[in-house]
Amino acid sequence: MKAIFQITIFLLFGVMLLQSCTKVSEPYYTVKSIIVDTTKRPVLLEDYTGHLCVNCAPAAEVATTIRDLNPGLVYIIAVHAGSFAKPNPVSYPPYLAADYTCAAGNDWYGYSGFNINVNPKGMVNRLPYKGKISFGPSEWYEAVKVADVLPRMAVMTVHNTFSSQTKQLNSKVEVKFLAGMTSKVNLTVCILEDSIYGGQLNDKTIIYNYRFMHMLRGSLNGSFGEEIAVNPVAGDLITKSYSFDFTPVSWVPGHCSVIAFISDADTKEVFHVAKSGEITP
Repeated sequence: MKAIFQITIFLLFGVMLLQSCTKVSEPYYTVKSIIVDTTKRPVLLEDYTGHLCVNCAPAAEVATTIRDLNPGLVYIIAVHAGSFAKPNPVSYPPYLAADYTCAAGNDWYGYSGFNINVNPKGMVNRLPYKGKISFGPSEWYEAVKVADVLPRMAVMTVHNTFSSQTKQLNSKVEVKFLAGMTSKVNLTVCILEDSIYGGQLNDKTIIYNYRFMHMLRGSLNGSFGEEIAVNPVAGDLITKSYSFDFTPVSWVPGHCSVIAFISDADTKEVFHVAKSGEITP
């Protein structure tokens, strides 16, 4: 816990320094006066969490601080999976009775190649860091620094249309490769939801009205996505479309977004990630 607190303070100090930056020319752009380097590879930070995990709330703060320090470059998925994510209607009823797990999250958690055996644990672009593909929050910041200096392999866009009458989401994902690859490339497209309130154990007590963010709700094209290219070359353009009906679920569309990432079909390394804004009519 002490290590998490120290890294959080360090990162917050870094945010304050960056906020003094001014606009510069491309290939950079600014977000809230912070420079974003568009030549860097975007980073997918997966936070494996659960409402029964007493160390997961501080881990989520670490992930959020890292994202805020790297606007436009770091994207978080909070994956509720494992024994600490199970519904528990007995303790603190009804605050821990919710089930925030989904098929994709369970499959990722159970995939032997990721070696996720406890919460909190995370992955950064599903790349090994210090010999481990998944590791604790005290190492997330340095792992992000290593991952985002790798060459940018693609550009991606995620465009949504949504009907408030039919509650039908249509999402179009475009991928343009900037460099050639000698691998099979998968595209995975998921729905995230923010601002879900419920119980979260924390240290020796409970946060009764905890705000869950970046929660993985499910995948639109399978837990590990679908193959979209084999040995792509620079300039190749792939367009895929997906739909989802919100009628059967209780998710709030205005709190949801679509996140998409391309990865090596075999090693699972993430090459690029993009996220839409909130789903609105």
